[in-house]
Amino acid sequence: MILQSLSWRIGLSFAAFVLIGSIALVFVIDRQVARENESRFAELARTNAAFLTRAKLPPSPYLDESLEQVLGCRVDFVTTRDMPLDEHSTTPTDGTVYRREGREFVSVPVDDTTALVLSREVTASWTALRQRTTLSILATFWLLSGVSGWFIGRGMVHPLKSLAAQLPRIESREPLALDVAQRKDEIGDVARAFVATRSALQEERESRERAEKLAVLGRMTTALAHEIQNPVAAIGMHAQLWKREARDQAEASIAARIELESRRIDDLLSQWLFLARPEPPASSSIRIGALVEECIEATRAGLDHARVTVTFSAVDEGRIRGDAKRLSQVFRNLIVNAIQAMPRGGQLDIDVRTRPSDGLVLVSIADTGVGFSEAALARFSEFFFTEKEGGMGIGLSVATEIVRAHGGELRVHNLPSGGACVMIELPHEGNDEGIDASGNA
Repeated sequence: MILQSLSWRIGLSFAAFVLIGSIALVFVIDRQVARENESRFAELARTNAAFLTRAKLPPSPYLDESLEQVLGCRVDFVTTRDMPLDEHSTTPTDGTVYRREGREFVSVPVDDTTALVLSREVTASWTALRQRTTLSILATFWLLSGVSGWFIGRGMVHPLKSLAAQLPRIESREPLALDVAQRKDEIGDVARAFVATRSALQEERESRERAEKLAVLGRMTTALAHEIQNPVAAIGMHAQLWKREARDQAEASIAARIELESRRIDDLLSQWLFLARPEPPASSSIRIGALVEECIEATRAGLDHARVTVTFSAVDEGRIRGDAKRLSQVFRNLIVNAIQAMPRGGQLDIDVRTRPSDGLVLVSIADTGVGFSEAALARFSEFFFTEKEGGMGIGLSVATEIVRAHGGELRVHNLPSGGACVMIELPHEGNDEGIDASGNA
């Protein structure tokens, strides 16, 4: 299948172009030579007619023979009296060269009654091929065509072959040397597109490999989180029992601290499990104020230890429908964040109320800490974004996702007086019947 090669197809097309161009060039040259010959033939007739007129030589057979020997063509004198009998009776006398019966004629008037007629055999076609000038022109054309063909092949076929040779290496990780990518023409565009595609494929492959590794790591950590939850729950339960049976305040404080830290571990595990395998929230009727108050009491030991004073108010709180466990995770996480934002103690204001204009239940958690940075205000809901040393950057992200899963919205802003405020908006259930914050009827 050699004719399927680009080099052969271009070569045959170029050879056909050269052949057709050569034939056209010879035809043009031949026509030009024929016109020049006719022009010289007509000029020869006019020059001799002018000479005869000036010399006043009368036409005669002797004069005909003499001129034929000198001019190398047949010479005839035609008079008006001979026209009805002579073969030249229709000969025009305007010096125009015309052809008839394989000969060409030209007739020029000598005087008022006589015309000089020159005739000769028509020259065979393609006589221009025998001329040295024509051969020189053709040789020059062929030389220029050959040089042009070489440059075309060198400039197009060779780069395309080089590019085609690199195509099997599109999935290779080895460095790619493609000089044609430096060209400024369409072949360079194709080469650069090939290089860009190869880079994109390699990046996609590396990204897929990273994703597969992270997926394996996620499955391992999810299984590990499940395994850790059981002993953490046991630790928390025994801490509660120890706190109830403590012999003095010091033991009760230690037990409360253990209970708080075990709850924090459980919250972190719950956040990770939600991130790794999110599920739709359970639906139950919740009195949101009671749920927030329970979260405050659950973190009381941490609040007291950090010397944080809590002010809680619930005005016309109403109920919402949602998952009490997940919402507790949100509120406890926000309270712990507020405690960490006030390492030297401070004030934490928590307010729960219903907004009559749209029926939303609002939970506001405001502290007197350092507040959010500009980056945190813009990216607080992004997974793995954190400015906290040692933080994972999933607390606010998971809280935002849980609130949104309940049809609500979580917003953050800084207070003019200093500190940060987290506002949670949840849709009101619209009735006071259902189950309480603990999930019981």
